[in-house]
Amino acid sequence: ILIAGRNVEISSSQLRQEAITVVSSVESAYWDLYNALRSMQVQIDTLKQAREQFESNRRQAEKGVLAPIDIVQAEAQVYTYEQNVYAAQESVTRAENVLKPIIFHDRNDPEWNRPLMPTTPADIEVPHLALEVASAEAIKSRPELEQIGINEEINKIDQRYYRNQTRPRVDLFGTYTGAGLAGTPNPLSSGFGTVPDILKGGYGTSLGNLFGQEFPTYRAGVQIEFPIRNRTAKANLGTSIVRGAQLENQRLQAEQNIESEVRNALQALRSAEYALNAATQGRIAAEELYASEQRQFRGGLTTYYLVLQRQTELAAARGREVQARTTLNKAISIFNRTLGRTLAVNNVEVSK
Repeated sequence: ILIAGRNVEISSSQLRQEAITVVSSVESAYWDLYNALRSMQVQIDTLKQAREQFESNRRQAEKGVLAPIDIVQAEAQVYTYEQNVYAAQESVTRAENVLKPIIFHDRNDPEWNRPLMPTTPADIEVPHLALEVASAEAIKSRPELEQIGINEEINKIDQRYYRNQTRPRVDLFGTYTGAGLAGTPNPLSSGFGTVPDILKGGYGTSLGNLFGQEFPTYRAGVQIEFPIRNRTAKANLGTSIVRGAQLENQRLQAEQNIESEVRNALQALRSAEYALNAATQGRIAAEELYASEQRQFRGGLTTYYLVLQRQTELAAARGREVQARTTLNKAISIFNRTLGRTLAVNNVEVSK
């Protein structure tokens, strides 16, 4: 009974662990879709800028301000950015096709053929925990360690049971029976007159005596067993003791691995946070450089080639910022999973 109760706890812990895995996979696919959509928007905005630049070059060429080759360059750049938009659209479709099977039970669901639009704000608050605090929380919350702990409890139950099997055994027993005695005496019998009236009768009298407990029988006793060289019990006890040592080593190894995961997740989180800050500053600088180059171009102080270069650099900087944001959000998800808090931060509760 004790072991069965612990097995129920293990099943519940395993279910929680599986739920954490599923939720984490959904988060990862969600941010991949976010990245694909934002990257496509960057390409669309860049294409819009290229078309505006092409129209501006065409008007200036008609006025004789620009050489015709500048129109050709601008037009070629428009076609290049159009290809980038188509490639980005394919990435969005692929990201949707990864996420949809995870969140929809049936492909006949009305939402299956509709586009998915992320609504969760991308600027998630970054958790800041010291390594010691994060490691302590992970060791306390991770379901893998919980399962090892339950198995250790089961092992202790086994050891107690098998140790008892090696000792002398005393069984107390007691029985109680009732008899339905009755019958029809033989009139020719010499003892007919000595039969008590309670025994005279047929089947009905017998049942009445039975249920009336007229003829009870009580029995009690003690049975004592002295095991002599009980090899089976000793072998089972030895096996359970070895199993206990294995579980202890397994727990220590799991704690070590979890602490390593926490260290890696924490470092990845910090690196992703700093990378996003750098990417944001890089994007701001690229916007200023592009705007400055455009002003100089309109004033005749630079060439369209340099404008084109700044535009390409700006598109790349915007893409890096989107990717850095995605990397940070996925790092937050991994950090929460490493600490065993995935279900809590997503308001998911696993019913027992």
